[in-house]
Amino acid sequence: MLVQAFVADAVGRYTHVAPVVSSFYAVRDLPYALDGAHDGVSLLRHGRGDCLAKSDLMMMAAGELGVPCRFVRWRYLLPEVVPEAAALPSRVDVHRTVQLKVGGSWLLADPTHHRGLRQTALTVSDWGGEHDTDPGYLPVGPLMIERVEPEAVRDALEEVRLWTASCPGALAAWRAAYSAWLRQYE
Repeated sequence: MLVQAFVADAVGRYTHVAPVVSSFYAVRDLPYALDGAHDGVSLLRHGRGDCLAKSDLMMMAAGELGVPCRFVRWRYLLPEVVPEAAALPSRVDVHRTVQLKVGGSWLLADPTHHRGLRQTALTVSDWGGEHDTDPGYLPVGPLMIERVEPEAVRDALEEVRLWTASCPGALAAWRAAYSAWLRQYE
């Protein structure tokens, strides 16, 4: 019910584009936040969330519209927008977003960063439904399709888990600083 209402509202607000593009913009325009939701339904309830939440909501919206969608991931480097990033032993993380099958092609549709972040070092994507969006984070290594390459995704996530477990204090300081930095652009 929440997702149906979200999609209906998106289509009503962005009438000049295809419904799946309307949904992309509605998801994108919800604030990106590490300290927000981590899944699509919670994102609808709380109004802000991370790439997991935004990709999950985009997947659900595409499903409502009958548009095939799949999760994709890649390694990337955490942005150095706060000085606390320098204290991390690694900046490798794993990003998740979606590809939508439009016109017979799988297109990247990365709604991660909201438009309030446009004047920062983070990439805010626009999308017309004909080509890939810019990725929210530049890939370091190959793109991994979750259901096709689950072992590669698992290995990437384990790599991140290992380095983050080695520095709980530095990671907590970075997360707090980055979350505060992001909030100033909501």
